[in-house]
This record gives sequence, C-alpha cells and structure tokens, in this order.
Amino acid sequence: MKLEIEGLTLGYGRRTILKDAHVEPLTGGHITALLGPNGAGKSTLLRGLAGLLPARGSVRLNGQEMVGRSLEHRARHIAYMPQTIPQGVALTVLETLVGALRASPPGMGSGVPSVGLTAKAATDRAVALLERLGIAHLALTGLDRLSGGQRQMAGLAQALVRQPEVLLLDEPTSALDLRYQLAVMQLVQALTVEHDLVTVLVVHDLALAARFADHVVVLSEGHVRAEGAPEATLTPDLLAEVYGVSARVERCSLGHLQVLADTPLAG
Repeated sequence: MKLEIEGLTLGYGRRTILKDAHVEPLTGGHITALLGPNGAGKSTLLRGLAGLLPARGSVRLNGQEMVGRSLEHRARHIAYMPQTIPQGVALTVLETLVGALRASPPGMGSGVPSVGLTAKAATDRAVALLERLGIAHLALTGLDRLSGGQRQMAGLAQALVRQPEVLLLDEPTSALDLRYQLAVMQLVQALTVEHDLVTVLVVHDLALAARFADHVVVLSEGHVRAEGAPEATLTPDLLAEVYGVSARVERCSLGHLQVLADTPLAG
C-alpha cells in the first residue's frame, strides 16, 4: 500500500491554505502524524486527501490518481473521521455502522468483488468492532444522546468499519480522557499494522505523536516544514521555530520518546 502526495495545493474559495505540498510516500502499516500550530494547514490537508476540497496537484493511491475522482470512488478506498460528527442525527451508533457497511461493503476498494453484506453479517461485523473499541454498550444509543468523547469514539467506529485502505483521522483523541486516548492510539496502531493501512492523523499532543507515529509531517504557515521519523524530526530547534517554545526531546525510562515543553519563547 502506498499513498503519494505531490504538489498539492488546497484552500477555501480564493484563499489558499496549503501550497505545493510534497510528502514522502506513505506506506501501509505505518502511522503518519500531521503536526503544527493552529492554522498551519493540518486539517486542510486531511480534508484534501479525503476529497472534500478542490485540489491542484496529485494524490495517488497505489499509482491510481485520486484528485478529480468522485467522492463515491474515494470512499471505496479512503475513510475520513472529522473532528466532530454531525449534530442532530437520531440514528443509533449501530444503525450508522450497519448503514455504512450496506452502502459500501468491505472489499470494494481492494479490487475484491463484493456482492454486499446481509443485514445480519453487517450487524455482526459492526458489533465486533464496537466490542473491540470498548463501546458495545453504546450500540443502541442515539448519536444525539452521546457525550463529546462518546461521539468521537462513534466517529472512529464509522471510519474503521468498512476496513479502508487509507484511514484519515482528524484529532481522534481531542475529546477523550487519558485512558481512552491511550486505548484509541494503541488500537489504531494495531489495526494499521494488521490491515496494512496507510493511517494519517492530525494530533496536537506531541507526546502521543512521538510515541505512536512512525512518521511525522510538520506544517507551518501552509507549507511542509519538516518530515521524517519522530526522533529525527522533532528537535528542540524545530519546536522553537514552529511552535515558539523552548522544549526538550528525551526518552523516558520505558524507552518512549517524550516532548517536554518548558517555556514559551518571546515573540
């Protein structure tokens, strides 16, 4: 599995947010974290990869150009989880997953012929995923009755249920408590490896990115400022330049890479 991004320019109307972005090829089985301060273009890049914004440039999945293809075509290959799922949806968590599976069954994006899933098969698959996420108890709860963190977990389930080739997650842990932050990141990491997914996520927590990402792309003012392995990329000099903080990057006693921000730098 390989996702290639070359010369990608994205924006809203006449306002360009991300300009001529080139990223090293992203490969299956690895997590890439998009990092940078507010307004750097992280969510814009993710939405562009999902096909939700007009784009110039190239996004190729296994050599197949995605720019200019319909949302329906992209949805067969790419799953996108926004920061929040729509408000006012009265469907239950289980109903949304079953509906997604019946509309676009697993296999449609992988070249494997799909004849669709029966209602029972779709329900069984959805329940199994909810159990793995630890939210099976929410299966019959309406989306409009969920807390912020629960809605985020339901959104993650919607993104995962069709077993995509590319998984795009916009701040998947922002509304979660510490326990679920770790649980979600561990699960995303495991599923990325198991299913050879190209996983790209936006995250503000540099500690989570340093611990779980295989590759980081640091954006600043609409440009790719740096990319590579977390330990090689997240240097004190880069953090000072991009985030305006004095910081240390160290390994803890368990060997996890840690980013410790000490003080803001004078503007």
